[in-house]
Amino acid sequence: MHIWFKSYGDLGRDITKNFGKFSGDWDLVVGIPRSGMVPAYMIALALNVNCTDISSWVNNYPLKRGITRGLRKELSFPWEAKKVLIVDDSIMTGKSMKSEIDALPGWLASRASTLAVYSSKPIRNDVDIILDFLPHPRAFEWNIFHHNVINRSCICLEGMINQGEPDGDKVAMRFRYIPSRVIDTIVTCQKESNRHEVETCLASDGISYRNLVMVNNDTNVMAMDSLVRFKVETFMASAAELFIEENSDQARLICQEARKPVFCLTDNCIYNPNDELGTRLIKNKVKFLMWKIVNIKMR
Repeated sequence: MHIWFKSYGDLGRDITKNFGKFSGDWDLVVGIPRSGMVPAYMIALALNVNCTDISSWVNNYPLKRGITRGLRKELSFPWEAKKVLIVDDSIMTGKSMKSEIDALPGWLASRASTLAVYSSKPIRNDVDIILDFLPHPRAFEWNIFHHNVINRSCICLEGMINQGEPDGDKVAMRFRYIPSRVIDTIVTCQKESNRHEVETCLASDGISYRNLVMVNNDTNVMAMDSLVRFKVETFMASAAELFIEENSDQARLICQEARKPVFCLTDNCIYNPNDELGTRLIKNKVKFLMWKIVNIKMR
């Protein structure tokens, strides 16, 4: 299994390299909340026009902007815009985009064109502009902890928390990431004797999960190989398709041993089995296909 991943950095680069696909005389960029607002603001800044969300556009709420620079089109209210670009980060079935467009008053919809940064199909007719083709399954840095993939993930607890100051004999846990979906499996190197404390901390932050795997009280997993083996065995025994790990070295080893994708929080990427070879082969095939298409059009 291969999971395609895009970071904030990838998003910015993909928007920049495809600027020619959406450059034009736009009056306003409208983002579809929540994920669509991220590329919408990037695109609006590149075009130097106002940006707002779709609800504010429909309700004609006043537009706000900073004072550091002027805009190409000076608008006070969204309805003043005659040419509008509606933006979402991705499109798969097209149902979400369609429901947003169908809910618009006809006179507003007639002013709008649609753009999706990433599409699960290279060619489609339910959106006006596609910046890049990205197959399924895929995950994005800006919403991975709130995506359905979390339902199929095994997450290392230590990667989710900042260790707080000791409180007596206990160490307080402060969560950096709080997934909004039910996690398939949480794995931790903490002992079974601490289960009640860990479960209490998870519950207090509203973190839902199906399985919590802890180390037996008489087992030592402090050595690197033992810790990786423990995580790999937990990953393989679970129904999870993705492992989420903070440590770079462990992430690569878990991917190598489990033969499943691993999202590394430190490296901000997903390691996939046979990644280097597989990616090179795919890129070469895509380049060859594009070369054939270009040459056919030139004949």
